[in-house]
Amino acid sequence: MTDRYSNAEEPKKEFYFYLGLLSTKFAVMESNLLKILGLLIIDNFVLTATILERNSLAQNIELLKKVNKYRGYEENAIKNLIEKIGHIKGKRNLFIHGIWSEPFESNNDVVISCYEPKLLYEEEKEGDKISKLWTSSNKHEFKLTYIKKLVENIGDIITAQDYLIRKLDGHNFE
Repeated sequence: MTDRYSNAEEPKKEFYFYLGLLSTKFAVMESNLLKILGLLIIDNFVLTATILERNSLAQNIELLKKVNKYRGYEENAIKNLIEKIGHIKGKRNLFIHGIWSEPFESNNDVVISCYEPKLLYEEEKEGDKISKLWTSSNKHEFKLTYIKKLVENIGDIITAQDYLIRKLDGHNFE
């Protein structure tokens, strides 16, 4: 650890640890989703990853729905997986692309603010006049306890994915 952070307060270190763990788990979850898609489409992960590399998480979820409608493989397990990933998809984008503040202690927990980096455009019409408003940085606050729970939930998703990958590996659809 660099000298810069060695003197940081323990709650901040813990928060950054879980934020990093969360980011890593999001990456594993998305990689596993590609593996599952690859095994359902064609048994060649490199080819599948190459074809799907620019897809968003939302696009890959939709593709999994369509491919598995055709394959009909472990329908309940795939459906549950899609629901769980879909449930956290919006948070993933915020956590990965958000702008994070410094954590602070509040009400026996550690809290951090995250700002959305995208611009929002709104128009408000009053009679003949239209007011244009550009806003940015919607603020969200997250408690460390929430992030720990999210890490746990993604861990459960990864476990379910690993189970499906093991079952799919070696399965022949022909």
